[in-house]
Amino acid sequence: MLIKETIKNMLPRFLLEAISAHSRMKQQELISKKNSDGIKELLKGSRPIKLELGAGDRSMEGWISVDMCDNCALNLDLTAPIPFPDNSVSMIYSSHVLEHFTYSELIKLIGECLRVLKPGGVFSASVPHARIYLNAYHDPDKFNPETYCRYKAAYNYNSKIDYVNYMAYMDGHHKYMFDEENIIVILKKAGFKHVMLRDFDKTLDLEVRNYQSIYVQAEK
Repeated sequence: MLIKETIKNMLPRFLLEAISAHSRMKQQELISKKNSDGIKELLKGSRPIKLELGAGDRSMEGWISVDMCDNCALNLDLTAPIPFPDNSVSMIYSSHVLEHFTYSELIKLIGECLRVLKPGGVFSASVPHARIYLNAYHDPDKFNPETYCRYKAAYNYNSKIDYVNYMAYMDGHHKYMFDEENIIVILKKAGFKHVMLRDFDKTLDLEVRNYQSIYVQAEK
């Protein structure tokens, strides 16, 4: 190991950068092949294709986990087109994922979800409820930060506006906020039909996020 590090330190910077770029390219090729092979198998199968976007380490029975990590079934960048054919997916679900995209990225992602879903296919999601934190700004005496600001890295309290900052930015992770009205309007504008708020579903949704979530469902 020491010899490898010594040799590495002797190489010119441009050569190290070239080696690093080549390594990243080879890694991306491997990921692309794994994704392509996996999608081909799914399309050949008879089971309905159900995608969980932004699944992370979670794995639900009967669902295909999608995220930018090696332990997911599909390692995909959701700012890029979803590599499934039109009308090929039966259901798409995401839990606290949509708020991590800018508005323009969000619209593209929802459009891609609509494209790949089969007619009658279902889009289901949970998103953080921003109105909780806006209400906290207007009526802080009724707000309990211990309940609603659990991610301590994002909670830096100086005054009541920081309740809103917590939800709006989440230490740099959040890029968009939702309430019960705008999530419905966005999905309808994208072309979904039968868009409605729904109740917590224990077969899909995480109980740990129920305290601050909006649940929505729509059909293609």
